[in-house]
Amino acid sequence: MFQIKPLIALQLAIGLTLCVLFAGCGGGGGTSGGPGSALIHTLQEAQQPAKWTVLVYLDADNDLEDAAIQNFNQMESVGSTLDVHVIVQMDRMTGDNPNNASWVDTRRYLIVQDSDTRVMHSLRLDAPPLGELDMANPNTLRDFVQWGKSQFPADHYLLVVWDHGSGWHLRTMKTQPRYKSIAADDTSGTEMNVTDLPAALAGLKVDVLAFDACYMQQLEVAYEVRDCADYLVGSAATEPSPGYNYSRLLRNISGATTPVQMCQTIVQQYAAEYPNPETDITQSAVDLARIGDVATAASDLAGLLIPKASTLSSSLAAARSNSLDYSSNDGYYSHDLIDYADRCATALGPSANAARLALDSAVTAAVISSIHNNDMPSAHGLAIYVPPPRFYDPRYPELSLSGNTQWDEWLQHQRE
Repeated sequence: MFQIKPLIALQLAIGLTLCVLFAGCGGGGGTSGGPGSALIHTLQEAQQPAKWTVLVYLDADNDLEDAAIQNFNQMESVGSTLDVHVIVQMDRMTGDNPNNASWVDTRRYLIVQDSDTRVMHSLRLDAPPLGELDMANPNTLRDFVQWGKSQFPADHYLLVVWDHGSGWHLRTMKTQPRYKSIAADDTSGTEMNVTDLPAALAGLKVDVLAFDACYMQQLEVAYEVRDCADYLVGSAATEPSPGYNYSRLLRNISGATTPVQMCQTIVQQYAAEYPNPETDITQSAVDLARIGDVATAASDLAGLLIPKASTLSSSLAAARSNSLDYSSNDGYYSHDLIDYADRCATALGPSANAARLALDSAVTAAVISSIHNNDMPSAHGLAIYVPPPRFYDPRYPELSLSGNTQWDEWLQHQRE
């Protein structure tokens, strides 16, 4: 959720009567919990071991407050069950939503089922009150996940980080546009960088980490969080303003859902929410245990590109210009990894065939589920940063991928 999502306020003002369709970050309704498990309504029930605990880090301390309230209500349309506990930490910005109490601090909830699609009714869990927390502070995320895992034990954990997103890009305060990185807290004037996530989640590994935000399914991001989760789910492109349909998602998971099936469900239900002819629709899941192989293969290709930077400068610039740029409207230069790599390998000729095949094989093994709509036929489920030389971001070397591969060296060797 990045540049498109700020439009949500206008959309809600025009179409308030359509709030069921925009409940939470997507449409939905429903009057019962997920399949095969009884609904729960108390803290004591939620503290009993479950099959899944879903932890939603709902950062609405910015211009997405109305969208977050709708999203919260969408979760309530399904509720928590004996097998699937849904726990939310939510921070608000203005507190002026007409249907909900005017609070602007940070609160925690057990999501309980109700049929009211406009007013939040779930069970508040923070006692004593948390007060105003900086949701962009990695320690705030860490405290939430640590508390959630200790208080609501489960066989498996899904962590959803919900907010604006811009992939790997690191924000420099006062010199960069708003809503870079992930998790913007306007009250504090801060935003979380992806480089903060490994420390935030150290020792708190979850089964599935999902970003309900724009541009987060990049090799740089996946490599940064490779030890934080078993699987990563996200979009390489922007997300439409409604984002995930949590009602649809929660209705399709149960105690029998495996982590791989959880990933597939998120991806499939996103596709079902945004069928053709919707545009800019991508969602994929990657196996983080295999992301190192992708990074190695990308580095090997970079090693072939560097010596040809001058002699093939025009052909390699054309490979960049003609490959799918998921962020073409926002200038992040986030290209489809396979589309770009294949075009570069073609420019290099037969000497790059082995590297091309190795990268294709590594990405195919890592991307366990992927969808895209008809306007993005070159999408393969994973993006990578490829800017023109004059727009190279000097903070890129701060990433783990830069330090451990030759990709950064290739970007700095580009000639045009």
